[in-house]
Amino acid sequence: MTDEDRPTIDEGNHQQVVVDPSDAVTGLGFVLGLVGAAVGVLAALLAAPQFDAYTIVYCLIGGLAGGSAGVVTGGMIGAVFSVARGTPR
Repeated sequence: MTDEDRPTIDEGNHQQVVVDPSDAVTGLGFVLGLVGAAVGVLAALLAAPQFDAYTIVYCLIGGLAGGSAGVVTGGMIGAVFSVARGTPR
């Protein structure tokens, strides 16, 4: 979506761009999900007592847990940013 396609609100002599909440929620959820997955895999590698077949399972579980936590956190932060920017002051 380009800036010309975004809805705007006329306020006096200038226009305020209305932020689509789905853009912020999706973007931050994706980025923090990837960061959380990487942190989860790294934590699983550091916490594993030895490197064997179970370590791969630990990394998978850690990546899924960290990724889902990152998506939830990113979605929440994105929603807060989009509401704060979309609300006229």
